[in-house]
Amino acid sequence: MTNKSPFLEFDFKWPNFDQSFWDRFNVPGVNTSSLMESQKKNFDALVKANQKAAEGYQNLMRRQTEILSETMQSIQDAATGLMKANDEKDLPKTQAELVEKTIGRALMHMKELADLTISANSEAFKVIQDRAKESISEMQELAESISSPKK
Repeated sequence: MTNKSPFLEFDFKWPNFDQSFWDRFNVPGVNTSSLMESQKKNFDALVKANQKAAEGYQNLMRRQTEILSETMQSIQDAATGLMKANDEKDLPKTQAELVEKTIGRALMHMKELADLTISANSEAFKVIQDRAKESISEMQELAESISSPKK
């Protein structure tokens, strides 16, 4: 890790968060290296959760683009079909079929997009949830090691 500040307007040196940094804050009975490892796992989980969310949202945007293309094609097909149904007897029937088909397709697409969003969020949340459970276990072990009498 570089000790140079990315902000030129501040003359600030970033601390080096390696083991020697934590050794300065030595607390009897606390294993600072295990704390540091735990925090690294937390950070890694956040990175993984963000990656999962980003992948999910990329899939969502890709599908939205596909749906837009399909919709534009459907509009062209509908316009062509309505022009062919110029006969007054066929026009109301054709319009009703078009409305039914359009609403059905719109509802199907809305459900699909909602499912993609739920999936993206669920995968990211699962990563954080699993790490939180693991972190609680680590903190319990740390608390037990601190409170248990040394022989």
